[in-house]
Amino acid sequence: MQRLSLPAIAAAFACGAALIEPIPPDARTTVAVAAALAAYALWRRATQPGFFLILGTIALVGAFDARLQGAFAHPLASARTARYDAILESALALPAGGCRSALRLANGPRIEAVLRRCVPAGSTLLLRGRLQPFDAPRNRGDPDLRAIEAERGFAGELAHAEILAVRRIPLRSSLFARAHAWALAQLRANLSPLDVALLSGELWGARDALPDSVRAEFARTGTVHVLVTAGLHLGVVLAIILALLRALPLPRILVAALALAALWSFALFAGAHLPTERAATMASFALLAYACGRSALSLDAYAAAMLAILALQPASIASASFALSFSCVGAIIACAPAIEPLLERLPLPRIVREALLLTVATQLGTWPVSAAVFLQFAPYALFANLAVVPSVGATMLFGAFTLLATPVPMLAHACANAAAWLLAWQLAAVHLFASLPAASIAMTPAPFACIAAYDCALVLALHALRNGNPRGAFAAFAGACCFVLLPPRGIDTRLHVWAIDVGQGEALLVRTPGGHAFVVDAGGKMERGNDPNARAAAERVGERTVLPFLLRRDIHALDFAMLSHAHGDHAGGIAPLLRALRVGALVDPGERYSGPAYLDALRAARRRNIPVLHPSAGLRWRFDDGTTLQFIGPITPHLNDGKNRVNDNSFAFVLRYRAFSMLFTGDATATMERLWMREGSDIHVTVLKVGHHGSRFASSPAFLAMVRPRIALISVGRGNRYGQPAPETLARLRAAGARIFRTDRDGEIALSTDGRRIWLRRRFQRVP
Repeated sequence: MQRLSLPAIAAAFACGAALIEPIPPDARTTVAVAAALAAYALWRRATQPGFFLILGTIALVGAFDARLQGAFAHPLASARTARYDAILESALALPAGGCRSALRLANGPRIEAVLRRCVPAGSTLLLRGRLQPFDAPRNRGDPDLRAIEAERGFAGELAHAEILAVRRIPLRSSLFARAHAWALAQLRANLSPLDVALLSGELWGARDALPDSVRAEFARTGTVHVLVTAGLHLGVVLAIILALLRALPLPRILVAALALAALWSFALFAGAHLPTERAATMASFALLAYACGRSALSLDAYAAAMLAILALQPASIASASFALSFSCVGAIIACAPAIEPLLERLPLPRIVREALLLTVATQLGTWPVSAAVFLQFAPYALFANLAVVPSVGATMLFGAFTLLATPVPMLAHACANAAAWLLAWQLAAVHLFASLPAASIAMTPAPFACIAAYDCALVLALHALRNGNPRGAFAAFAGACCFVLLPPRGIDTRLHVWAIDVGQGEALLVRTPGGHAFVVDAGGKMERGNDPNARAAAERVGERTVLPFLLRRDIHALDFAMLSHAHGDHAGGIAPLLRALRVGALVDPGERYSGPAYLDALRAARRRNIPVLHPSAGLRWRFDDGTTLQFIGPITPHLNDGKNRVNDNSFAFVLRYRAFSMLFTGDATATMERLWMREGSDIHVTVLKVGHHGSRFASSPAFLAMVRPRIALISVGRGNRYGQPAPETLARLRAAGARIFRTDRDGEIALSTDGRRIWLRRRFQRVP
């Protein structure tokens, strides 16, 4: 019988796990096709039937293991308010007051909470709050916060947390929490806050204290992995340990055992999060291979690590960090033999050539996955990593010496200065590359099949390169890049309208059959004065929800960004869109307003030379595919009195395509509805975007009698303090015969039409 190799066993086990775990449908299809092709290739080689039987059995074992572990998992299923005993592991002071805290409950799970006051790490707290799981994705394609936080080791959050009592506990119960607090205090005594944030992130993965602007620069240059304690940092620690142990006259097996113990000690100190555990597991199998006299970077060690990780954590196969980790190591194993002979021709020191080899190999293997996960392609990532990554090991070493030399302040300060110089180099290099033109290119995620095709083409390119065919290698690599940068897209001739769930705000996206696209509002946060924290929160909705939503639907340009009115819960996300996308015009009613979000949008339009248009009632816009926009508001002159002046001067229009029609009303109230009816506007439509989030001051009975909508869409946030949508508004809509869909219960609402029939899909099934 044909020999059963470890890579074949790991691949079969992974296929079984992929059948059970919630991976994307296109990934599942690609795995199934790849498995079928592999089976056909083996059959063509006259492989014995027993071989297929064994591989099939292994796949079933993988599926059974995933199902079993899923059945015994106990996530936080529902929210409940109670008292909880917890150990405070870490706390970060927030600009608006209070502390974002990591806590471990007495019964085991780790949770997050925002506490109103900061207390020392390692304390035991008696808390009262609402323990709840993290949110599921509210829009299709959004990152799964539950999976992301689970990777960091958190099971849920304690909302509205209140400290009832603080007391000390025995050291053994909070050893690592107190160790981190002590290390943080020593670093703060010798380094600037920014250096402390960077160094603590590299030493034990503390990443909350880093300013958003700095983190964004690391993300734009493809060096964000430096900030997360995982494979790079464990690799540095392992390299240092092995270098020290090899200098001693010790047997190979003892060296491997000591290195293994030190490696896992560091992993535990770094928090033992899933990425850290995964990297430590992979390094453990590399050490095992080294102890047995085999190559540490071998395909067998790689497959054994994958098998062990999937057996213990089958759910990790669906995570982006799993794909990045194994893409990185797999690329090193595959690329090193082909690239190393080329680098040996360069007159560089051996250590520099090795750093160059690892950087090139890892970038070749990971950039398609990184582009799909982070929705951006960093053209300078290779050079940025060459500038930053080699200094990480020295930075960690000097940081460790700073802590060890605490009893000798002068020596500790000298080590801290050396670490500060290296950290300044890292920050300067990242800032330089982030400032270059086209440092970050917005990307639509390539389908999983295209990334798999890239991997196959890359293998062909490496094969051609090793066989002395550089032209063939270049052609194969160029083709591989095209699979990711220019993936095939289907032709869609329907009109699409999406109500994006942005919480208590509003954001709608329209794409016409001809490919024209525009947004109507972009979410945000209602402003209370000139609060910079509120402004940042409003813009984050645009950056983290609306912009990614557009990119995932292959929308990189907007014909116009429409702002129904200037309030922050509609305008907050507009400025990030204007900065990131090609926008033909900013459309707003022209109502003067001093809100920071609105003024930021106007400034962004001026900086990008984007014209600002002010439509009014009676104007009609027509696209070349037959889609029209008929404006019915604002009526000029604008209303200038009343507390709802800004709301009532919202622009309103009817979107029409063939027999389909939809009315957009912004936040206009019943006052404006009466004026529209008095003007004789044609407002009988198929779909109504309900005004003012379902407020009782809009959607009057007379107005609904004239509109007669079949479908009513309400953009509203869960548990909002305004009581929206109002019960009386819902009753009026039902009385008018409308089917009601609302983002607080349904999540994202996607509507498509060919001009006659309507297809409507919601993110969640309706909550009773």
